[in-house]
Amino acid sequence: MKGKGGAPGTYFLLNTKAKIPAIGLGTWQSGGDLCVEAVKRALSEGYRQIDCAHLYGNEVEVGEALAEAFNGSLKREDVFLTSKLYCTMNSLNKIENSVRVSLKNLGVTYLDLYLMHWPDITAFGDATDPPSNSGNDHRQFLNRLKKAWKAMEGLIELGLVRAIGVSNFGVQQIKELLKFAKIVPAVNQAELHPFWRQDELVKFCQSKGIHVSAHTPLGVPASGPGPSDSGSGGEDEPGTPRISFRRSRSVHGPMLKLSVVAEIADRHKKTPEQARIVFVIWLQVRIWFLFIWVILRWGLQRGTSVLPCSLKADRIRKNIDIFSWSLSDDECNCLNQIEPQVCLFGNGPLNNLPNSGFMPGSGPLQSVREMEDDVESNT
Repeated sequence: MKGKGGAPGTYFLLNTKAKIPAIGLGTWQSGGDLCVEAVKRALSEGYRQIDCAHLYGNEVEVGEALAEAFNGSLKREDVFLTSKLYCTMNSLNKIENSVRVSLKNLGVTYLDLYLMHWPDITAFGDATDPPSNSGNDHRQFLNRLKKAWKAMEGLIELGLVRAIGVSNFGVQQIKELLKFAKIVPAVNQAELHPFWRQDELVKFCQSKGIHVSAHTPLGVPASGPGPSDSGSGGEDEPGTPRISFRRSRSVHGPMLKLSVVAEIADRHKKTPEQARIVFVIWLQVRIWFLFIWVILRWGLQRGTSVLPCSLKADRIRKNIDIFSWSLSDDECNCLNQIEPQVCLFGNGPLNNLPNSGFMPGSGPLQSVREMEDDVESNT
């Protein structure tokens, strides 16, 4: 991990020799004027990576903020810009058109990085959940993947993108891809945080020269799809689904089953239910002082870039303050031993607890800003 002028900390070197900033602003669940202001704020605070996807429905808003920044002191080459292809059966032959749609909406002539959003190709999907037909025949999956990746490689030859990569790919899927890929993915973007470390995936990618980037590094599950009304959407590829998400607010049920809550209850000689208010107050403190700085710093020190999402100016400013200090080995080891491991966007061990209050496939954690709201309403 290198920094400006060789100082450690602010970027990673990709296998293309390009520099990817160590922290970027995630734009999932952002929309409208709030999205524009968030991107403008991030750029003014020193962020130099913006993570987008056509399916987020807000690339026009991101483009508006970029245009204002580029009319000021920033140049296009100062900002590392990522977007993603959600490959459907209808768009498999139109991948070049898909990236051109994103370029038009963002108001730029090239992307620094273009990712396959999920490894499977489906007829319908959304921005976070794996495609519903993930049990397709393996041979069909490989044929579609080969076709999609060949088209992705062609985007580099056309000069539309500087690097290509994948998102939410597991070890086996990357192994299959590497058997025929002429261009090794520069990045694999995946769900990573101390509650879902994916150690094997991170180590494997790094051994192959594939940089790993952490989306949802602070944890942001959704309770279900709803009509998208958060952004202008911009130009669409025909047949592309547009989805927004309602956040789950029922965090407390499954959290009360975790051992840390039982320890708090035992310390105060109370049942878990009686300890609820103690837990909520404790949670607020832990979120602010553990989640925001420590978890992001933990991500950097294991060699992954991090992409926290936020719409609030003060949080955007605080999230980037992770370069002037470091975690000790003991502190990293503590975070590396958190159990159980829970995938927020899959079916983890806590996701199916009875009376948990979660939609199938969602997880027991939620975003920092939603936890803060819950704390305020319960205290």
